[in-house]
Amino acid sequence: MAKTLSDHLLHTLESLVAYDLEKFKFKLQNANLDKNRDRIPQGRLQDADGPVKLAALLVNSYGEKYAVKLTLQVLQAINQNLLMEELRKATNSDVLTPTRIPTEAFNIRRSTGAPVRAASLRKMQESCSICQDMVRKPSRNSCSHNIRYQCNNEYNVCLKCKIMFSKNFHHSKSLGNIPTDFQEPMQSPGSTPHCEHHPKQLQQLFCKDHGKTICLNCSMSPEHKGHRILTVEEVTQSYKEQIRSRLEHLKKVREAAKEKKSQGDEEMAVFLNKTETQKEQILSRLMQVHQFLEEQEQLFLAWMEELSRTIIRSKEEYNIKASQEISLLEELMEELEEKQKQSPWELLQDIRVTLMRAEWMIFPKEWAVPPELKEKVHIIFWKSECMQKSMRKFIESLQSEMEMFKILQLREVQLYTANVTLDPETAHPQLIIFDEQKSVRLGKKCQKLPNVPQRFDNSLFVLGSPSFVSGKRYWQVYVGDKTMWTLGVCKNSVNRKGSIAFSPGNGYWLVMMTKKNEYSASTVPPTPLYLGEPPRCVGIFLDYEAGDISFYNVTARSHIYTFPFSGSSSDPLRPVFSPGLHDRGKNTDPLSICLLSR
Repeated sequence: MAKTLSDHLLHTLESLVAYDLEKFKFKLQNANLDKNRDRIPQGRLQDADGPVKLAALLVNSYGEKYAVKLTLQVLQAINQNLLMEELRKATNSDVLTPTRIPTEAFNIRRSTGAPVRAASLRKMQESCSICQDMVRKPSRNSCSHNIRYQCNNEYNVCLKCKIMFSKNFHHSKSLGNIPTDFQEPMQSPGSTPHCEHHPKQLQQLFCKDHGKTICLNCSMSPEHKGHRILTVEEVTQSYKEQIRSRLEHLKKVREAAKEKKSQGDEEMAVFLNKTETQKEQILSRLMQVHQFLEEQEQLFLAWMEELSRTIIRSKEEYNIKASQEISLLEELMEELEEKQKQSPWELLQDIRVTLMRAEWMIFPKEWAVPPELKEKVHIIFWKSECMQKSMRKFIESLQSEMEMFKILQLREVQLYTANVTLDPETAHPQLIIFDEQKSVRLGKKCQKLPNVPQRFDNSLFVLGSPSFVSGKRYWQVYVGDKTMWTLGVCKNSVNRKGSIAFSPGNGYWLVMMTKKNEYSASTVPPTPLYLGEPPRCVGIFLDYEAGDISFYNVTARSHIYTFPFSGSSSDPLRPVFSPGLHDRGKNTDPLSICLLSR
């Protein structure tokens, strides 16, 4: 039975590995179509997760002929030139329509130059040209090849030389003397199976198109017309040669793999040793810094405690002296008060001495810091200022070095850049997707679009493609001078209808700008984010195995925020985008998935 265009198309797509099949689908989205052809929606392409579904989608969307034409174009675009050439040859009209059996289809022969044993020669001389059975009644046709009478009743052509012959051919003298023991079938049924459709025939031929053994009668049936048919011996020899070749190749690959593994192990060991050495050095330096800071802390505290004790001691001395003076004053005041109560004769006895004592009493001096104490305080304050200045320089220098580390960290995650596009099937009707599905902006009114389950109907959101279930992925979005935007990642299964609470618990990990220079993360409650420099470009990095979703200010080369998450292969993660409201005309610019900014 002849193959159809759909059969050849499916066979070609099945030859693509998973990675190349994804490339095929991506290029198919950007292929140049005829004017009257509509592009297949990206959502339907994503749902076509295998060669069978993809082939059916192409044929149902474009018909067989245009599906093959478009497939040839995409195969060329993804550099699958061998597959393209095979499909092109296989879909020529002379292959797709029934044709005569080509001469080479029945080219049943042994390889020239190969040594042939006597038994094999005898079989060739004693067997029928058509069925390969031993000839009990040997006869020859006009071309001198052996033909059984039974085969003559069915065919009128010699399959070795393709010469027509008459059914009234004569017996072969050369076979007339064949011993009886050689007039049995060439091979026992145990070694060569009989055909299930023609039980008298042995399966001594092989159809390369169907990949199975057949008999002579089957080879001439319509099912095998135009197919590549060889003898089992030829095919077996060919496949054995291929097996030997593949084994040699695999042995070389294995040796190369072992060598690469050995080299990789050595390099890994070197890197591990370097890492451990660096780790020990850093820990040693940190311990030295820590020890130095502890010593300085103890020394500084000792200075301050000594200063405090000196101040307290000086104050106590002043208090003692002041208390003594106050006590003398109180005694003199009591004495004068008593004098006022005495009689004139008693008062005049020593009043002059008492008054002179009272007159000589002066106001006490204010407490003053002793000079030696002032010197100690000055030294302590000077040391404190020096220490603060040194610590400030150290912190600034360390922060500067860490900023350089953040730049290196950003460059590292940028190595995992993914080709992310916007999925129009998920976009809110008011969102306009353009620039080859790389940009989105808010339109003035809603478009008339199908209200499919995957589309957001209330939130101004659109999802990105592809979805992720493993690995590390990075993409950048240019936000420019926008005053509102939302970016992040969500589960593919999230609710997209009605009012939505955006939180990790509901499958949304987002960073958003709600007002100019006001940023937050979609935690519960929201986490305010303070960015030193407003980002004009935001990077999103998904590390599936580590369970992290990180956001970067590409403009400032700095980290913004990291969400922890736990993913599941049954529920992929997808990029999510929102350009925000118009904000009275201040937020009309689009969001654009952009190239790396290095």
